[in-house]
Amino acid sequence: MEIFKSKKKISLAEFANTFLAFGIILIAALIAAELKPNLNLHRAIYSFWASAILFIPAIYLYILHGKSANKNNYWLLLWTFSFLAYLVHLFYEVFLVPDSIKATFAIDGTAITASELILALWWGLDISLAWFSDSSATWIKKQRIGVNIYAGLSFLVGTLIGQQGFARILGIILAISILVGLLVRYHNSRNGQDSEDLPPGSYGLPLIGETIALAWDNHQFYRQRFQKYGSVFKTHLFGKPVIAFIGPEAFTFFLNQEYFTREKANPQPIQELLDWESLPLLDGSEHRRRKKIILEAFTPQAFDKYIPLIEQAATYYLERWEKLGSFAWIPEYRKMSASLTNALFTGGSPGPESEAVGEVIETFLKGFTSIPINLRWNAYGKALQSRDKLLALIDKAIIQHRQQPQSDMLGLLLTARGEDGSTLTDEQLRREVLHLFFAAYGGIYISLTFLSLTLAQHPEIISRARQEVNQYASSGSLNFAQLQNLVYLKQIAYELRRFYPINAATFFGLVKKESKFQNFRIPQGWGAVGGIHTTMHIPQIFPEPETFQPCRFAAEKFAYLPENSYVPHGGGARDSHRCPGEDLITVLIKVIAVHLLRQYNWELPPQNLELNRNLFPIPRDGLKVKFGIYAENPKQKVS
Repeated sequence: MEIFKSKKKISLAEFANTFLAFGIILIAALIAAELKPNLNLHRAIYSFWASAILFIPAIYLYILHGKSANKNNYWLLLWTFSFLAYLVHLFYEVFLVPDSIKATFAIDGTAITASELILALWWGLDISLAWFSDSSATWIKKQRIGVNIYAGLSFLVGTLIGQQGFARILGIILAISILVGLLVRYHNSRNGQDSEDLPPGSYGLPLIGETIALAWDNHQFYRQRFQKYGSVFKTHLFGKPVIAFIGPEAFTFFLNQEYFTREKANPQPIQELLDWESLPLLDGSEHRRRKKIILEAFTPQAFDKYIPLIEQAATYYLERWEKLGSFAWIPEYRKMSASLTNALFTGGSPGPESEAVGEVIETFLKGFTSIPINLRWNAYGKALQSRDKLLALIDKAIIQHRQQPQSDMLGLLLTARGEDGSTLTDEQLRREVLHLFFAAYGGIYISLTFLSLTLAQHPEIISRARQEVNQYASSGSLNFAQLQNLVYLKQIAYELRRFYPINAATFFGLVKKESKFQNFRIPQGWGAVGGIHTTMHIPQIFPEPETFQPCRFAAEKFAYLPENSYVPHGGGARDSHRCPGEDLITVLIKVIAVHLLRQYNWELPPQNLELNRNLFPIPRDGLKVKFGIYAENPKQKVS
């Protein structure tokens, strides 16, 4: 096999950068020796140190460069200059250090030995091969691994054994560099980073990847990486490589069930918290069957049965807030959300008993962002205990509903049938209600929090909304047909979920079949996720995305939005992985808004309205409010 070819393509900048470093380090080493009594001895010692200093980034780049031509060039240059410094060391040690001093030198463990001569010859051979040969040849790769290991061990021995001060520090740095480099190389090679046809991105730290960054601020995580890498990028989360898809085109690709599945795709803690088998964790025929049954509880006819329950809770809490006058709204909305959720799924009434269920849900939700170690006293352990409490509550409600049928959501789900006439078993029903329970609780109080915040901050929006309410729903009980006339409130409800950082991403998927997107390879077996909030903040789709504009969702504009550009509850068809409760949240926002705007007004006193980094971000000060009866005279509007 012909192994000699043309020289490597090294740029002037690459050569200048490394040669400058080599020159400065070697000259500094030789000058430093001038200050010592045994000049040649210390030139030998210090040039050895200089070689070691250059060797550290060289071996690190060798371990990590993969298929990057730029990194490979820097490795080759540093590898060469480290070798040249080593030759300077050998020159002084062999020819200029007297034998009487060599004996003393040998006590320190760095005397000239056959081992050093072998290293010099082997190293020189490898550099020649690197510059002039086909480096892809298997025997060259194997011998290069050998010389790197041999050189690394030689420098470790020379800088650690029997040494103190700078030499020992240098040895420790070298040892750490090799260890970290090997860990990262293992991590990256295991996840396919060496492949240039993968999307851009970073795997983060060995083993843990970028999981900490995601947990620290899940919305910022997707936003920053979209800005840096574009609509598709790779990362490493929860112990596995993941491809993230952001933007209408990428999100649509992510929903393609030919390439992606939700089956066994989510991290084990999420599956355990959701009791292993519910809609977000299923795919295929069983998912479609269950989804069609669940959707029977989310029809206009079903909403007409839920609206009285929503109004009952609204009346209960509005009267309480009127008496309080000043309070923090988020804790109150959590209580309202708990009462509404409990009313829909178990037939409970507004008040302390339902609010206690909300506290259980709050503990349960904390498990999704906690360290997944099941101890009775830690957040994850308490979340699992709360899950079991919720399941027990649901089991009790199923028994009661069978004995005495009710017109709430659980009552409808008990009788709902799929296209094949099948129903949900009690085991399936309890798991689906558990999922709906926590999804509805978070979706309700977060949406209502941002509704109240927005109306308080935008006088022109609240004025127009109040006019619409006065025109179409000024008094009396509501029904679904009446709510359909509240077009502007619908636009507000849609813009709330686009504008505010509610859902950062979908549940995880799994690449079941290798594919390509935008010329990037999407490897089989990797995780996948769709970015929700970031997808809805792309300026090309939603101009001025950081301004609140309900008119974006006027019918004539909404109809022309690209497919899967508005995805607050996921995308795709209703019977796919899109959240079934999307329309219910719109109905609920309208009902609560009507009851607020008919009779009440509110002001937000000075406070910190910055959103925190929760799984569902909320204002840091709890949304303090002055609440009272509405009056036309602005001076009398809040008591």
